[in-house]
Amino acid sequence: MPTALITGGAIRIGQALAQRLAHRGYNIALHYGQSDPAETLVYLDSTMVTAKAYPCDLSDLSAVELLVEKVKVDFDDLELLINCAANFMQENIESTSRKTLERSLNVNLMAPFLLMREYKRLIGCGQIINILDERIEKNIPTFAAYSVSKVGLAHLTKLAAVEWGESVRVNGIAPGLILPPKGQGDDYMEKNKGNVPMNRHGSVDDLVKALDYLLDSDFVNGEILFVDGGESRGKKYS
Repeated sequence: MPTALITGGAIRIGQALAQRLAHRGYNIALHYGQSDPAETLVYLDSTMVTAKAYPCDLSDLSAVELLVEKVKVDFDDLELLINCAANFMQENIESTSRKTLERSLNVNLMAPFLLMREYKRLIGCGQIINILDERIEKNIPTFAAYSVSKVGLAHLTKLAAVEWGESVRVNGIAPGLILPPKGQGDDYMEKNKGNVPMNRHGSVDDLVKALDYLLDSDFVNGEILFVDGGESRGKKYS
């Protein structure tokens, strides 16, 4: 049975992807930071796969470098890495502190870079999927450090696909209006759906379908699937 390592798998999008992978027959190596993975682990156990949680602060790059090796000790059939964890800070360039900049770059770009490197070095085959953001197609200064890190991760996705294509397929998924930010509710979704050409928001099920496509399409490499209702292409004007 294959194993997937997914960062940020305890909640939100990461949780949905982990649950889908379990239903596809993957054992789950579930990375978590500050979120409690207990609820997700209970669900995964109910699907009869093997699931184990791995705590790691992704801003601690020395610890990040050891994560794939730790998973490999427990699972000898690691076939998939999903970089889903992210630090989402709404600050413009001028107001971004060095602490925010360093943490955003570490969690959103440096950690995935190191995990991808170690996955290729230690596993050497399979797939990597990076969770991005439709904002990589835009210039929105209110999410300065976050946007820079996600743009960097998108470029890294393409670079790795070229370098490793013979053995490891590397792709990305760029969600749009799927879930409200932490601390926001359904009113946020209703308020912002007008920015989407389809005039509605999506759901995590749309991302699950994108995951299925990338897993099943073995000649897709270096692609970024935008699951955003066309929002990255521009706002619909009446």
